Amino acid sequence: MSIRLRLILSYLAMVLVPILFVVISALLVALLFRGDINELRNIYLPPEHHKHLSEKDQLYINIHKVALKQPERLLDQNNLKKIDNQLNHTGDTALAVRKGNQIIYLSPKLKGLDTRDLPVFGLYGDAEPLEQIDEQFVSIKKMDFYFPDDAEGSLFVVTNANRLATFVRSSFPILFVGLILILIVTNGLLTYFVSKSIILPVRELQKAAKHMRDGNLAVPITVKSKDELGHLAQGFEEMRIRLKESIEKLIAYEDNRKELVANISHDLKTPITTIKGYIEGIRDGVANSPEKQERYIQTIYSKSIELDKMIDELFLYSKLDLQRLPFHFEEIRFDHYLEDFVEELRFEVEGKNVVVNMDIDKSEDYCIVADREHLKRVITNVVENSLKYIDKERKILSFRLSSQGRNILFKMSDNGPGISPQNLPLIFERFYRADQARGTAIGGSGLGLSIANRIIEEHHGAIWAESKLGQGTTILFTLKKAGEHHETDIDHRG
Repeated sequence: MSIRLRLILSYLAMVLVPILFVVISALLVALLFRGDINELRNIYLPPEHHKHLSEKDQLYINIHKVALKQPERLLDQNNLKKIDNQLNHTGDTALAVRKGNQIIYLSPKLKGLDTRDLPVFGLYGDAEPLEQIDEQFVSIKKMDFYFPDDAEGSLFVVTNANRLATFVRSSFPILFVGLILILIVTNGLLTYFVSKSIILPVRELQKAAKHMRDGNLAVPITVKSKDELGHLAQGFEEMRIRLKESIEKLIAYEDNRKELVANISHDLKTPITTIKGYIEGIRDGVANSPEKQERYIQTIYSKSIELDKMIDELFLYSKLDLQRLPFHFEEIRFDHYLEDFVEELRFEVEGKNVVVNMDIDKSEDYCIVADREHLKRVITNVVENSLKYIDKERKILSFRLSSQGRNILFKMSDNGPGISPQNLPLIFERFYRADQARGTAIGGSGLGLSIANRIIEEHHGAIWAESKLGQGTTILFTLKKAGEHHETDIDHRG
């Protein structure tokens, strides 16, 4: 139940309970002063609601007619006794008739009634209030008329109201106090439960906000309702989770930054130390022959090339990591692209005992949207990584291109030593080397496959590896075909 509906219901209850209290009080007061429920109906209901006349009402009408049209009949004691008997049968009611100042008929039930207290002639009133006569509570209905001799006449229908008056007078204070207590308790309970349903969740949110302010994001916020406060608590919980994830990412980024700095320092120091050592050897005269000097200079040159390449890869990875590397996407026939790459690779490895095989399923369409230069960097890094780790004299690289639903599937397999299952998921992490103990002895920065992974991600593709120890390694990646997305789906950064 929403807070708005809860408040509306509480408001309605606080309005309706006092109204009900006022109605009941009015009825009790009316009973006290009118003494007859039927009279209350006549007072509070309009005439159109009086659809059915009771026997008592009909008798009153008949008596009234007799008094107005045949007043002489009210001088007949037998007729008066008959009317009195009829009144007695309708309830604890009796008849009294007065002519002038003299009572000409008094019902046996009214023998103890002091007739001097009866209302005087001409005093109007259909339903008289309760009156106390001789310590008796009675309700008196008076009908005034004139006898045939023009004498003033009054007919009194007297109803014994002792029991009603006693009940109302004794119970009214209790009922009145009880109704006030009910009103207070009802309003108090409504206020308590409505405020509890609002204040308690607000306090929980205050505690959660304090935890978040103090940096304690491990305490979950429990959503206990589906109202507005529940939605607010859900929003707090989502904010807590996102803040926690953001802080964890910041911590991870900081750890990665420290690791990156350490790895860069290590990887740059190794070739620099080598260059420094060979230069000192030339300076100190260790290279005392032209052949030795040539070998030293050649080593310095190769290490400087390696250092330059490492710095380029670090710079490239940094731009990829900061998402500042520009991509120029265009439609490419990847089968033709791969054929050109393999042809160029065969020329480069000619005479190095490297066999390059290629298998392309010609029945498929291999049109993709990609950046030519960056895609070449991916395949080059994969090839160089394989050639670097193949430990056999005759090295074999096998390329295969096929279609996989809406994607093209590239595979490159080698006949290297393979990668252990525990290391296989790590090869695309930066600075990872399959043989950590060998350091940079076999060359490379450990960023090649990590760069390839980031570039493939920027193409909205996927890259992974399959390998078994002693059976070589296969690097695979997928790219969407050109018909499966538009250029606007690719992030063009410049």
